Order: sequence, then C-alpha cells, then structure tokens
Amino acid sequence: MSQRETAAYPPRPSSAPRPAAAASVADTMMADRAGTGSVADTIGAATQLQGSSVSASSTPTLAPTTRPSVLPEVRSEGDGLVLVPRDKTRYEKLSTLGRGGMGEVKLASDHDIDRKVAIKRLLQPDNTHAVARFVDEVRTVGSLEHPNIVPIHDVGVDDDGALFFVMKYVEGETLASIIERLRDGDAEYHAKYTFERRLDLFAGLLRALQYAHSRGLVHRDVKPDNLMVGAYGEVILMDWGITHQVRGEHRPYGSGDATERAAGETMDGAVIGTPLYMSPEQAKGDVQSLDGRSDLYSAFVVLWELLTLRPYVTEGETGMETVLAALHRTLPSIADDAFDHPHQPSVAVELRHYLRHGLRHDKAERFGDAEEALFQLEQVRAGDFAVQCPVTFMKRNNTRMGRFMDRHPVGSLWLAGSTAAMFLFGLAGWVAFAAS
Repeated sequence: MSQRETAAYPPRPSSAPRPAAAASVADTMMADRAGTGSVADTIGAATQLQGSSVSASSTPTLAPTTRPSVLPEVRSEGDGLVLVPRDKTRYEKLSTLGRGGMGEVKLASDHDIDRKVAIKRLLQPDNTHAVARFVDEVRTVGSLEHPNIVPIHDVGVDDDGALFFVMKYVEGETLASIIERLRDGDAEYHAKYTFERRLDLFAGLLRALQYAHSRGLVHRDVKPDNLMVGAYGEVILMDWGITHQVRGEHRPYGSGDATERAAGETMDGAVIGTPLYMSPEQAKGDVQSLDGRSDLYSAFVVLWELLTLRPYVTEGETGMETVLAALHRTLPSIADDAFDHPHQPSVAVELRHYLRHGLRHDKAERFGDAEEALFQLEQVRAGDFAVQCPVTFMKRNNTRMGRFMDRHPVGSLWLAGSTAAMFLFGLAGWVAFAAS
C-alpha cells in the first residue's frame, strides 16, 4: 500500500466498550446429492466433526411436538364474555418462501399471537451432520439479540419428524431483488433507493456484523439474497447456517461440549460460502484464519453491487471457476468503467476510494473491523473524507468552506462580495485588453 493510501483512512477515535439466483457452494452440492450421505461426504471430506464420534446411524428418532393453539376465542354473549377453545394447531403453513439443499422456509400463520411468521424446516432429518448444523444455527441465531438480526420465536419437531424453528417474518424484499430492479432501470426504485438510502442499508449490514463479530462469530455467507429490507427500511441479515466460531473467542452459549458447534467447524481447504461474494482467504479455504474482516470483504462486494449495479466477480460455468475468479479478482481503479451506469449518476469519487479500501485482497490492508468501517462511512457521508486525489481535495475543501460560511455569515458575505468584485474587475480588464 502506498503512503498516500495508508494515510487515507486514519484510525478512528477510541470508543466505548448479487443476482437472486446466487447459491452457496454447500447448498448447490448438497442439493445435487441430497440424502446420499453426510455433509462431510457431500463436500469431499473437507468438512468433519471436530473431536466427535457421532455417526449417521446414531441419529435418534425425534418425537413430534404438536403445537396446539392454546389461546381461546373470546366471544360476546349477552352481557358477558364466553371463552371458546379452538381446535387448531398453532402454526398454519401458508406458502413456501424459499428452499435450499438442507432446508426450506415457509410462511405461516401463528393463530395464538395472530401474526405471520417464517418457519425454517430441516429437509434431512436422518442426516446427523445436517441435524447438527441445524441445531447450531438455532443456537447461534438464538444467542444474537440485535435489531439487524432476525429473532427466533420457537423450535420443535413436525409430524414428519423434521426439526423446525419459527422466526420473525420480515415483510419486504431481499436486497438482491432491489438491486435487480435498480439494474433494470425501474424509475420508482431509483427514486426510492438513492445513493444515500443505499448507504443506509449498508450501514445496517455493518451493524449486524459488528455485533456478531463481537460475539466471536463470522457469518461466511453475506450476500444480497441473505439481506431482507423491511417495509419500513429495516435491514435484517438472514441465514446463519454456516457461521464460523473464531478460534480463541469466548463461546456465547452452551457448556463447551466438543460437539456443540460441530456442524459449524470446517477443516482448512474447505470452501464453503457463495463464490460471488467470498473473500480471497475464504475462497482459498483458509478456515483457521477467518475472522470478521472476511465478512467485511463480502459486505463491500455487496456494496459494490448496490452502488454500481454490476457484479464484482464474473461468474464461471462451474462453482470452482467462480471461486478462482473471486480469488484472482484485481482491485478496480478509481476510473473503472463500472462506476458509470446508464440508469443512474456516477458513483461519487470518495465512495470509490471507500470501496477500494474495503476490497483489498490483503486483509491487513482492509478496515480492521465493522466499527471502523462504520466510522469511515460516516466521515465520507459528512464530507470529512481523506484527500486521496484532486477531486477529493476540491470536494473536501468545498465542504469546509460551506461550514465556514455557516459559522461566519457576516464575514462570508463580505468575502463573497470581495470575490465577486475582484472577478468583475478582472473580467473588465480582460475585455479592455481584448478590445485594444
């Protein structure tokens, strides 16, 4: 990194304590071989239980946990009220929201609380490793209480013996859908999702990652399909099924049993995630060195696509070709043509520098953590970005001049008048010179 680039993002002040069709490598391969073996077999023995002797044949039969509706119907009868028991199950499935290699998500009605919920159901109840990963996801999400992370309401076993958990249903659309509408030139979406609004969405993603990383958890599958944007602008990071526990971090739940996070642990060489959005270290299968900076790289790939409306990585014919494309993607220049799209204004130069900083291949040269990325984002939005080129020099000085004029309106009027007089005097002199 050059000296100029090193100084581009000074340390923050100390503070208190792609397209919708994108699929992960793990989901694609498991969908191709569903029911043929364990997750470890599916990905070529790259994934295994650490310190566990559990075998697929030891998977217990899980008894269904019927969820009857317990709240009665309240009716008016004469001058009094009558409580009438309801012969209904609590959760009534309405439609399918999504389906992957290991699970499906359905929209359901919760008859007790009278609300819509989302139910994620395991599709491989006889697969020990799939069950372990599902349990891990439940406990991971259950341990994370944050406005930008979907909460879990309930867990159980359905009549088919499959595990399920109930979570908040976010009424809205995925970020992948929003990007697609923007890419197609939808005027309504461009009016709604200005660059400023898009940065608001990105900030919500950073806050979710900031919290998860503080708990020692790396999401490993940050992509537009896993980001829901609610009807009121809320941003929710979904699908924590391949979360990785950073080595040496305090485990946020459980007793520390060797099999507790078994499904989330992978050996070096295992490539798990979505190739279009994974960091170079994740694409290399360097599992042991994964930390929050890997998620941040993926987040900046999402931001690239959100701002430029173009994919950051060229998708190959196979998953491995896409992995290699992600691994060898060169850092775009400030003058890259991708920053200009026919359906919108050019991406601001200061945002181009911000993107480049978050997309560096060497993780030591990226933002140190989500808090730093958030701080620098606010600096950029406030016009206090570092000078990195002639354009950023002029734009920052204009911002500072504007603030000076706000603080000193009388002096600013005198300065503006003097400047106008000098301009007119110079113009008159030039006209006189040209006429002579």
